[in-house]
Amino acid sequence: MIGPRGREVPVRRATEAGVGWAIDGQIDLEVPSGDFQFHLTRGPEYRIMTGNFQIDRTAEDSHTITLERFVDTQAEGWLCGDLFVDRNLRDLPLLMRAEDLDIVAVANRDGDGQPIAQGSETTRAADANSETMDIATDNMRDRREGSGLLIVDADPAIQPVDADAPSSLLFRNARDAPGARFVVENPFAWDLPIWLASGKVNGFALMGDFLQLDRSVTRVSNGRPATKPEYNNPLGLGFWADDIYHQLLEAGFRIPPVAGSGSGYRTIKNPLGYNRVYVQCGEQVSPEAFWSGLWTGRSVVTNGPLLRPRLDAQYPGYVFTSYGNEPLELQMDLQLGTRDPVDYLEVVYNGKVIYSARLEEFKDNKGIIPAFTFDRSGWVVARVVTGYEKHYRAAVSAPWYIVFPDQPRISRSAAEFFIDWLQQREQMLQKKSPEYIRSVAPFIRAARSFWDERLQQATVD
Repeated sequence: MIGPRGREVPVRRATEAGVGWAIDGQIDLEVPSGDFQFHLTRGPEYRIMTGNFQIDRTAEDSHTITLERFVDTQAEGWLCGDLFVDRNLRDLPLLMRAEDLDIVAVANRDGDGQPIAQGSETTRAADANSETMDIATDNMRDRREGSGLLIVDADPAIQPVDADAPSSLLFRNARDAPGARFVVENPFAWDLPIWLASGKVNGFALMGDFLQLDRSVTRVSNGRPATKPEYNNPLGLGFWADDIYHQLLEAGFRIPPVAGSGSGYRTIKNPLGYNRVYVQCGEQVSPEAFWSGLWTGRSVVTNGPLLRPRLDAQYPGYVFTSYGNEPLELQMDLQLGTRDPVDYLEVVYNGKVIYSARLEEFKDNKGIIPAFTFDRSGWVVARVVTGYEKHYRAAVSAPWYIVFPDQPRISRSAAEFFIDWLQQREQMLQKKSPEYIRSVAPFIRAARSFWDERLQQATVD
């Protein structure tokens, strides 16, 4: 709420929500006389309401403002979650309701074993008023230099590592915790090629705390900077993360995208769920179905548009196989709801755009996208990019996979992309202490061997 002098007015007895406050039902405001502006929202499925009101001592007036819901994704079988949260557990049910968010993941310890204060001893909590709301806290977070990992369902069997030890030790320590899931929280992390070589990465943050509502972040602070000059702008980091993810898919990995706001991290003011992942749960809409669907890639990540796509009536994550090696003709259909003007929507196949349209073109065609013919193995994603100028605001589907059994796809240029990344990381590590170099050397050797072999396996340039 903006007051008479153009300044944000604190809302007393309300829960701070990053940018703004969360109000539970109703609240009495104590404000001076004057003109005020308000901005009301409840997550991306409701229209934003803005307006003005005037307070003076003699006024007796009342107005009712109704937030209009224009999409109900849960009714369509989707649940949404935020995987990167550092909030007091007592505040989370209210904040989740305020942002219409179903699932959050909160870490209860750091990678070096230090506990993370959360204001509660609860290890897994849920709002009694919702069967779909779930707060998962059995997680470990590692955000040291060069790192950026979240371990979901981090079994106590996973031993922490010393603060001055390499993050890759966490992968080795998880050998006796088969239920643990490793998520790359920092998509630019210098250790990314080493983590991928482990074969244990379960999720990749396509949207994370580098996309912030209150500011434009243009530089990578803890990882590999963008390699293309065209990424040197407010939208750049979002496209750089997209580029890295495409390289990962081209290198032969099947890792689903995830998203999180970083709400509560350090000075980040993102509201809960600003970056979120929607998971298609099918007939059983439940937290269990959310987590199962997340790891199989039945999902869409977004910080704005509500994209619900299908390819040949199948949700993302599905594997299409041509057993006779005949080309596959598949039709894409998608539903889209958005509060932001859409710049364009597109379909990407093996890193190449095979369909692109402005929203007006899409509407003129009555939402019908021409059928695609796929004649080689690979992956397909759908993406919607808005005209928002302060940072990358978009929705991106997890991949569908195309399989021709005798034609596996591994890109030589993608393998070289990560080999170059690994070499830069090795050069940086030369400045570390001899003890650190000795501790990380086995992981470097294993990663180098992995990527050399992946390069030899390449089937396309």
